[in-house]
Amino acid sequence: MTEHVRFDLPGTLTGEGLACGAYRGPVRHAVLQWKDHGDEECDGPFSRLLADLLTGSGRLDGRPLLLVPAPSTSRSMHERGRWHMRQLTVRMASRLKRDGYGDIAVVPLLRTVGAGGKSVQMSGAAQRAQRLDGHIAVTRRANATGERRQVVLVDDIVTSGATMRYCVDALRRGGYDVLTAVVLAHTPLRRVDPEPAADGNCRSPHPR
Repeated sequence: MTEHVRFDLPGTLTGEGLACGAYRGPVRHAVLQWKDHGDEECDGPFSRLLADLLTGSGRLDGRPLLLVPAPSTSRSMHERGRWHMRQLTVRMASRLKRDGYGDIAVVPLLRTVGAGGKSVQMSGAAQRAQRLDGHIAVTRRANATGERRQVVLVDDIVTSGATMRYCVDALRRGGYDVLTAVVLAHTPLRRVDPEPAADGNCRSPHPR
């Protein structure tokens, strides 16, 4: 995972999220094996990749950080036997502390309410978005009088970005400042080929 990817993430302080690589080929295989087939030995390498991605982004300014793992449904956690993103985020925080970023906390601020089915089982981005629309909630609001920590969301795969946007919206409503999000992999947009013209020649989908 060396080809870092930036993707739009409205509502964050940076306006974008960061991915360790594109969700295809060996990257896709490694993430799926770790996520759904119990390859927990990948927790260490994956957390190191995420920590390095964040520290190398130039976005950290020394202020306290709050790492928030993306939520999983009760069904997903039951089937996997763990909340994989929480464990990965804890490992990521440990790595950051070893690298000198000491003022970091991991808090599972987000939970799903009434959402069903794994996102990777959904047939498309629209279905994945519908699955989580209105089903992500904040477990506790920010303390307006206490120390404000910048939030960094942590997830495994971003496809349409809908899940990330719902998480950001929920956190902002709860009073949190979301700096950015870091994820293991980003799904590249599919190329849409132009429809052939009636005479058999291809026409550009965008008129000149």
